[in-house]
Amino acid sequence: MIQNKDYKQLIIARKDLDMTPGKLAAQVSHASMAFLTNMIKKKAHPVICKNCNKIYCKDNVGRPILYRHPQLFELAKKGYEKGKDFIWVKQSAKDGIIEISQEEAQCGYEALIDFDEYLYNNWIMGSFTKVVCGARNLHQLMRVTEVAANLGLKEGIDYFIIKDNCLTELEPEEVDENGIGKTTTCIGFIPLPADIAAQLSKKYQLY
Repeated sequence: MIQNKDYKQLIIARKDLDMTPGKLAAQVSHASMAFLTNMIKKKAHPVICKNCNKIYCKDNVGRPILYRHPQLFELAKKGYEKGKDFIWVKQSAKDGIIEISQEEAQCGYEALIDFDEYLYNNWIMGSFTKVVCGARNLHQLMRVTEVAANLGLKEGIDYFIIKDNCLTELEPEEVDENGIGKTTTCIGFIPLPADIAAQLSKKYQLY
């Protein structure tokens, strides 16, 4: 099968909300980033940098570990007595004394993200082509989801509905399960072959 090499990301935003340019830019930015942030959320896990110190109190069968370093041995012993598999320790730069850290060392997160080769080669490594269209109102905005469904696209994977928390200029149009007022502002699609993007945007004009 020949793959279309022209990829575009489609974003459709409501025009009836009369968002200020800054607000509109923020909402469209949310829509553009949604597919990436969704991938990161699903794949991210905490990582420990090489400068953080983690000592084990038990071996792989649950026996206490005997460290030759007396301070490490005492700290591991305390951790073992409390039933811990490991503890975080820190060493004073001033006197070199090692003690238990009150906070777990966590230096960041990493995420291994899998990209479709065509998306990666033709959009990520390309020109990041984006098309922003306008919807007259919420009803017209949501009609694109029907077209998307007919094309086999799924919410939360291929497209994302962006809802503002209404903390600044917008008034809530709905209340979520947590009692937070929200208003749907736009829909952002994952970058798609241009012919698929064209089918989705067929009944929408450029914003």
